[in-house]
Amino acid sequence: MKIYTGCIPCFARQAVEAAEMSTDDPALRQTIIRKALHSMAELPYDRTPPHAGMIIHRIVKNLLGDIDPYRDLKYTYNLKALNLYPEMKDIIARSRNRLETAVRLAIAGNNIDFGVRMGCDHVDLHGVIEEALQKPLVIDHTERFAESLEQNQNILYVADNAGEVVFDRVLVEEIPDFEERVVFVVKGEPVLNDATMQDAEEAGLTGIVRVIDNGSDAPGTIIETCSESFVRELNRADLIISKGQGNYETLSEEPRNVFFLLKAKCPVIARDLGVQVGDLVLESLALKQESL
Repeated sequence: MKIYTGCIPCFARQAVEAAEMSTDDPALRQTIIRKALHSMAELPYDRTPPHAGMIIHRIVKNLLGDIDPYRDLKYTYNLKALNLYPEMKDIIARSRNRLETAVRLAIAGNNIDFGVRMGCDHVDLHGVIEEALQKPLVIDHTERFAESLEQNQNILYVADNAGEVVFDRVLVEEIPDFEERVVFVVKGEPVLNDATMQDAEEAGLTGIVRVIDNGSDAPGTIIETCSESFVRELNRADLIISKGQGNYETLSEEPRNVFFLLKAKCPVIARDLGVQVGDLVLESLALKQESL
């Protein structure tokens, strides 16, 4: 997905938030914001929105060093989600369609996204679980997803945010023989509240599947910024499960067997998907392309 004009206010907001999260020094904040806005003005519109987030946070790192301003918030939500893990497992055990319920719970976790929540550091996890279990999937390719899980061996699960990865774990554990079939992917370096290897460890994922990082510091999957080892895994995957908006923005034009699981949280992405803000989505890229 390319940059729309509607993305520009979000880029400016992210620049302000990155400055405020990273330093208390007013002069440094101003420098970060000025440099970020200047870079955004020169960013070609044929790039994806996560290119902007990557640039903004690289400016922060260049000025302040290798910091992770979201670290405490990420740890907090990993713990909060882990406290709900037994409840989510029980919900699945009592459901009539375990896979669909696990998909809904994974999408519920996509609410833990502070890249679109300036000034908000609280997510009602019980509330988002209830919402995901009751609301319809506006794009519902669950049947195709179940078939693809049966037909394909090598599965690449591309994660989004910390905290959310616990919800992802619940879905991973519903995939038959997940220990041998699933490779779970996190970011190579901290950016926003995206999950890194440390978050996968805290969520218990490293103990059940092979977890790799993509070698990148982009808030999405910009393939040219990723490591060769990740690209090899991407190319050998028969099925890709893509979580969240950033991964949708960067993988939605890839000629691959991708399923996007997300909640549409901004008007630009909702319009691109053909849904409303707040809608829940499980979309097969192959089915979408077949319908065009």
